[in-house]
Amino acid sequence: MKPIHNFAIIAHVDHGKSTLADRFLEITGVVNKNQHDDQMLDRNPISRERGITIKLAPVKMMYMDHILNLIDTPGHVDFSYEVERTLACVEGAVLLVDATQGIQAQTIAHSYKALEQNIVIIPVINKIDMPNAQVEQTKQDLSSFLGIPEEEIFQISAKTGEGVENLLEAIIRNIPEAPKETSLHGDLRSLIFDSYYDPYRGVIAFIRVFDGSIKVGDKVKLYATNTDLIVEEVGIFTPDLIKSDILDSGNIGYAVTKLKDIHLVQVGDSLLARTPHVQPIEGYRKVKPMVFSSMFPTDPDEFLPLRGALEKLTLNDSALSFDPIFSKALGSGFRVGFLGLLHADVVRQRLEREYDMSIVLTSPTVEYHSDEHGQGTKHDAFKEPIADVTIVTPNEYVGVVMKLCEEARGIFVHMDNKSHVVMKYEIPLAELITHFFDRLKTVTSGYATLQWEFKEYRSADLSKLLILLNLEPIEEFSEFVVAEKAYQRGRDLVDTLRELIPKQQFEVKIQAQYKGKIIASARVAPFRKDVTAKLYGGDRTRKDKLLKKQKAGKKKMKQIGSIDVPKDVFLKLFRQES
Repeated sequence: MKPIHNFAIIAHVDHGKSTLADRFLEITGVVNKNQHDDQMLDRNPISRERGITIKLAPVKMMYMDHILNLIDTPGHVDFSYEVERTLACVEGAVLLVDATQGIQAQTIAHSYKALEQNIVIIPVINKIDMPNAQVEQTKQDLSSFLGIPEEEIFQISAKTGEGVENLLEAIIRNIPEAPKETSLHGDLRSLIFDSYYDPYRGVIAFIRVFDGSIKVGDKVKLYATNTDLIVEEVGIFTPDLIKSDILDSGNIGYAVTKLKDIHLVQVGDSLLARTPHVQPIEGYRKVKPMVFSSMFPTDPDEFLPLRGALEKLTLNDSALSFDPIFSKALGSGFRVGFLGLLHADVVRQRLEREYDMSIVLTSPTVEYHSDEHGQGTKHDAFKEPIADVTIVTPNEYVGVVMKLCEEARGIFVHMDNKSHVVMKYEIPLAELITHFFDRLKTVTSGYATLQWEFKEYRSADLSKLLILLNLEPIEEFSEFVVAEKAYQRGRDLVDTLRELIPKQQFEVKIQAQYKGKIIASARVAPFRKDVTAKLYGGDRTRKDKLLKKQKAGKKKMKQIGSIDVPKDVFLKLFRQES
């Protein structure tokens, strides 16, 4: 049996993970140089276009008579749980840092995850061939951050291949062999780190076998969902799926389940032998959506096709959730849950490109919980989600970043001051998803990076900001707001709607109401029709009589007439907000 080394590549977005994986595939002979697409392990076209790895793509390689199982991990904050479960499947990780950018927020977050899993970290500086590479500074920062000598840090260019063979040899030398068994019983214990739906074979689970083995015909169970199944096929990744007879302990591969519901096969769950004493792999938690938006088809007749498209997307994306809703203004639609803003954008693009859907996606919101033990009134007894936020920024931007975090109701936790400053805050998630990242990039000229993770729900002075049109509340324009931001938010919405709502035959009064009080208002003046145009001279009282009659008519119309708010107003407002 050849020695097996399971490892992952972890890094910040765009630090060269997928390019390094390409060089590994070439050197180990999995693919021929110049006869393959770049970023072989990125199979998602939107992922390639945006330069981020969205889906994990494992591959088995042979080098110096050793088996190397590589998992290329997603580098974006929305998919950090996939990184966490990937690291639970491996004995080591290549920590890749871009020499032109240095240590970034995600580098720090992923390093902590690797240290928590107690796996071997091989630090690597990439892009040393770039003219603006700061190799020595990056080496010093990495040495200080990890507490290791600078001599242990590898220097490579994934683009040219310089230093990559030395790195492969170090992986064999430094990353421990996968243990053959970790329990006494020898029953199957395996961890699911990804899955996807195949229309012919059902859900295919990507697994790391920790104990025992798995083969065709085995009767196994999914621990978290308590689902029994019979294994249809097992195999390895090349990175294409190649059938094999058996997957032994220590191996990474796939298992065909024939299950039709991907929600039964959850990332982080354990695939186990059906024996009473077998224990699951620790660390599983159900992935929950953190960001929500309402989604409507621009054509009401497209509601059923949109439902069908969302159902197909959820077959390969268990983190995506949706429930039907109805809006007076926009008709039937869905409340859709996402992991984060990037996840939402990827789903939107897939709906538009793959399913030719034209949709309206409302401004993102978070989920609030009622606070049964809160001290507030019925208006403000709520809890809001709080995020642990890590921001890495150059020294000269510390002041503006701190101001931005304070404006976002952030609580300062900690700061490390090296060549780049690492700042830790606790910030409400609702603040993070409303242009916080865009503003951070603006105030730091694009140099700052951000990483966040959900921390807890915490009591907040929240209430619903209602928008009224002629005293009638319009639910689509209303939202939850904290007390200190209610006036400004209400003023902004009222002013925006005053510009967007077309004139009616009667006056339209726009009001923002918070905790029962009107905090902002504006009016859209009616059309002015000259009812005296046909009068030429004559008694003044005749004109006054007509004007008085017009005024009375408009007053009655205002009382009984419904305001015509065109769908275009909703679309423009949501596009401005998103």
